[in-house]
Order: sequence, then structure tokens, then C-alpha cells
Amino acid sequence: GGKLRIFVKRDDLITCAFGGNKVRKLEFSFGHICAEGYDCVVFGLAGQSNYCRQVAGVCAMLGVPCYLGLMKDAKTDGPWQGNLLLSHLYGARITMIELGEDQPAVLRKLEETLTAEGKKPYRIGRRDELFGAVGYALCLAEILEEMERCGVSPDRICLAGGSGTPAGIVLGKRLLGYEGLVTTFGVSYTRTEQQVKEIIAGIATDAAALLGYDEKFSPDEVDFTQRYVGPGYAQPSPECLEAICLAGRTEGIVAGPVYTGKGLAGLIDCVRTGTFSPGETVVFIHTGGTPELFAYHVEVAEAITRHSRPKPA
Repeated sequence: GGKLRIFVKRDDLITCAFGGNKVRKLEFSFGHICAEGYDCVVFGLAGQSNYCRQVAGVCAMLGVPCYLGLMKDAKTDGPWQGNLLLSHLYGARITMIELGEDQPAVLRKLEETLTAEGKKPYRIGRRDELFGAVGYALCLAEILEEMERCGVSPDRICLAGGSGTPAGIVLGKRLLGYEGLVTTFGVSYTRTEQQVKEIIAGIATDAAALLGYDEKFSPDEVDFTQRYVGPGYAQPSPECLEAICLAGRTEGIVAGPVYTGKGLAGLIDCVRTGTFSPGETVVFIHTGGTPELFAYHVEVAEAITRHSRPKPA
């Protein structure tokens, strides 16, 4: 491919709880939690969830009890590591759920138990995806302002994801009149590409309504690909691991193997193959996930060895 200019929006450097994209939505989620008098938070995803780690960290900062129901998997066996370690460090009350168990049912039961004890739990869900979209519409505004100060106009925004974060960039593109392209790299095969496009468009539409705009978004407006998912969710491909090594070795940037590493793999391939036009100015949004790297230390160490530069003679 031809030469491009690549900038990185470093949301991994947000100072709360090791940073990451979820902090932008939690700013609004916890505003709602505090305003409505909720006194604890219930949530749950994968055992190494970045989102859950950030929820636990914000709860710790605000003194709000946090209850997490996390799915067990190969990355939660043995001593605590990565995001699971940090969620414990931040004081979350964690229930580990066996594979095959009904996670939503476990979380509902936990919510009911807390309510019966006289508490007012807040269950993180769909509304928070809309908050995330609002947060990333604002993020696009930040990017455009920052680039304008540098005298640069971005031709394309790239990121990894599949719900509220890309929906926010799509929403911001419309509301802010940004004429560049937005490319999202998927990280799992849980849904088809078309289904993910519909989800992103739906969240963007609902987030616009939350802001008071009557804007409708179509899946046809969403540039989304699963080409760089690799074996599956939370399973890094060789290209993902190569991208992690390249970013670390050449820029001192740490990318995780679940989200950002796959996004970087997509970006690198699009440059190498000429999918992105020579001369483009691209902004890649680093959405965080740094702690997850340590739960994949074996895979990453092997990749470092494979891709290390030869020692000088």
C-alpha cells in the first residue's frame, strides 16, 4: 500500500481505572445512578471484561458497592490476572459463573436479593449503550477539534467494536457534519456482519432521540467488517499478535488482544493491501483494554519471540 498518516486517539490513557472507552459512557451512567438514588451496581460479562473492570473502578472512586457476575473461562483459571485481578482490587463483590449457566438469570437473582435487603440496585444495560454512543459522539468532536488545532483534517476514523462505541462515532459524524469515513473492525462472530450493522444503526438512532434529535440511521451507513476477528471472541489471531508486537516495538503503545489488537491488525492490513488510499490521514481510536494483555502473557510472549528483531552481529 501507499504511505498514510496515522494518528491514535489514546482513550487507553483516560486516568480512571486503567482507562478505556467505557469510562466515556460511565460518566453518564453514574450521573444517572447518583441522580436517581441508586445505592449499588449490578453487572456481568466475561471473566476478563474490560467493561466490568472499569465499572468496578468507577464504583470504587464514588463509594458505590459493585456486584459483578463474571463467566468463568480459560483466562480466569488459576491466580487472578489482568482485569479480574483489578476488579477484585477495586473491591467488587464477584460471583464467578460456570460455563453453561444462565448469566442473565444469575444477575436477576442477585438484583432481587439486593432489593429484598432494602437496597436500590442499578442494573447496567441497554440505556448505558445509548450513554456510550453519546460519549463517543462527543469523542469525535474532541478528535476533530484536536486535529483542527494541528491543521490536519482526518479522512477516516478507525476503531474496534460492535455496539455503542462505533454507534457514537456514526452519530457524531451525522450531527457534526463530518464528511470522512468511519471503519469499524469487529471482534467476534456472535452475530453476523449485517446484524451488527443493524445494532449499531439502532443504537445511533436511539441515542440521537435521547439527545432530542429526530435522526434515523440505516445499516447501509455502517462500514463494519469481521475480516480480522480470527478464531473468535477473545481469541487472538497471529495477525492480531503481530500488530500488538509492532505497536509496542515501534511506538511504545500497548494494545490488548481482545479488541484493540484486532483493530490494529485490520488497520495494518488495509494499509498493506491498499484498501485505504495512499495519502489518507487516519485516526485510530485506542479504546483501551491494556490490562487484558497480562491474562494473555503466554500468547504475547510467544509472539514477541516470533516477531523480535534479529540481534546485531
